[in-house]
Amino acid sequence: MAEAPTYEISFMLRRILVPFDGSSLSVKALNIAVDLARHYGSHLTVLYVKMPGEKEDPLELAKSIVGRRITNVKYKAVELAGNESISTIILREAVEESYDIVVVGARGKTSYFDLAIGSIPLALAVNSTSSVLIVR
Repeated sequence: MAEAPTYEISFMLRRILVPFDGSSLSVKALNIAVDLARHYGSHLTVLYVKMPGEKEDPLELAKSIVGRRITNVKYKAVELAGNESISTIILREAVEESYDIVVVGARGKTSYFDLAIGSIPLALAVNSTSSVLIVR
């Protein structure tokens, strides 16, 4: 089977942001973002917003998922501080770093399994200045 064509530069998807918390849907979103980055030559940033005192580091999982599939990848952890919300930090990152698209899972590690979409992807879809791809 022939490999799908790749492009050196895409002016529509130059920079991709993936908020990552280690949940199954964030893993799926990361895999989709890696595929987009491979095909369009995009720069990918995997962002983890860490709760104060949290010891878990899902970025190690993200690194193992990405592996050597792409080389234009950066991993970033930002600690939640003060009265900021996770969505505020992600939105600020998207604006300050001029991402073209945010690829996010429809839900994170919420215990409410009846929710079709969580509060963070909803806030991103409503408030982001860049495109948002919500992965189910």
